[in-house]
Amino acid sequence: MWQANGMDGRQGAANREAVGLGKSFLMVLPSSTGVVMRPLSALSTFAAFASPWDEYPEWVISRIGPQKASYWQSEWLFIDGQASYRFTGDARTPEKVRVTDHELGYTPVVQLSNTLAISGEPQSSVERAVPIYQRIVDATFTLQMLQRYAGFPQKWMAGGEIARDDNGNPLVRASVDSLLHASGDAGESARFGSFAPADLNQAVAALDAHIKHLSAVCQVPPHYLLGAVVNMSAEGIAAAESGYFRNIGDRQGALGEGYELALRTGAAIIGDSDAADDIASQVHWADVSARSLAQISDAVVKLATVGAPLELLFAMVPGWSKTDVVEAAEFVRSRQAEATRVAAAAAVPGVSASQITAQ
Repeated sequence: MWQANGMDGRQGAANREAVGLGKSFLMVLPSSTGVVMRPLSALSTFAAFASPWDEYPEWVISRIGPQKASYWQSEWLFIDGQASYRFTGDARTPEKVRVTDHELGYTPVVQLSNTLAISGEPQSSVERAVPIYQRIVDATFTLQMLQRYAGFPQKWMAGGEIARDDNGNPLVRASVDSLLHASGDAGESARFGSFAPADLNQAVAALDAHIKHLSAVCQVPPHYLLGAVVNMSAEGIAAAESGYFRNIGDRQGALGEGYELALRTGAAIIGDSDAADDIASQVHWADVSARSLAQISDAVVKLATVGAPLELLFAMVPGWSKTDVVEAAEFVRSRQAEATRVAAAAAVPGVSASQITAQ
């Protein structure tokens, strides 16, 4: 049901929204072909829970379709424990109502939470960084103003007279490429000079400091944001990224609980009672971190000597999907079984090498 609904691609949008907004929703409804799984945006969905510890809400209403002139003049989806209802117009006076019964006895919508809060709403990973982001915007604007208007010497003139037209307007316009001059009898007493240009390095350093503060709050390594990796050892990079991967692990653990419930819900809909009652399964997240293939290969070989499962070892290989891992493990086991059979046949007296090959 996961592949049939394209969830391997849709899950990215649901995960990003859950991390940014604190939560998102995943709808799991029965259909004529099995199960329909679709993410619902937290910006346009409201779920009412009878208790904060309930797995499923009492009812859910979500705004779907393109946005129109009026907020309420849209298409809506309402789901409760008995059916789903699609209608248009105001939610208080629905029009063109289409009812589809599911009769599950519960509302098949799962909340994907960024954090499993003890009380209250799930916490966003972005909200606490918004004030720092605003300072970065302000520092960037300041830097642009300095480099446009103060990144060069500012000329000045004291004394003298500036020629004017018949209306009294000065004939000199100060600009980057202009030349100040004093005319008339007072020109000999005029003095000229220039102000020192602004130090752009200080503005850039202030901007970098704000970005480093942002990386500390969001637990993102500074070199991910600044792109400055100079003579950093592998151990240094691993230490800088340790908090980042711990934070990712926390997010994956919280989001995984929602996906596990969604998959159990889908299994119950299609009648797979064993999978629906399975509370021991865990969501396995793809490892997208950058690691050296040589280091991974060395670790796989060493761990294989102590009998570690091949599926777990091959899952460490960068770029391998779950299907690649399973196929590689089956291939290795078949080769090992073949080698064992050949060795056993070679140990039988009177059996030649040609006979072993023929077998």
